[in-house]
Amino acid sequence: TEGSPTARICEFDYGDFKKTFDVHVYGAFLAAKHVARVMVPTRMGSILFTASLTAVTASDAPHTYVAAKHAVVGLARNLRVELGQHGIRVNSISPFLVPTALSREGFGGVDDEMI
Repeated sequence: TEGSPTARICEFDYGDFKKTFDVHVYGAFLAAKHVARVMVPTRMGSILFTASLTAVTASDAPHTYVAAKHAVVGLARNLRVELGQHGIRVNSISPFLVPTALSREGFGGVDDEMI
């Protein structure tokens, strides 16, 4: 439905798209920017972003989430080139399903053991 993060592309609301990108992409960017300011002078550190399996596989996941997680993976790869020169490791992990209220709801009664 319109205004829903699971809306189909023809019904999608820009505000939802922006909100998702602000949290996942802009948030990751700002965090990296501020920790890099501390890590670069010390020439050490590690930045680890949480991406998603949706960033490497096709699925029926919400478009905004998929696009945002692709952006996070791209950001990690690009920062790896820049910050690696200063001894800073940059990676992303792509978990599949983490047991949360949202994942349980989305998979209709799946319990933690199944996840």
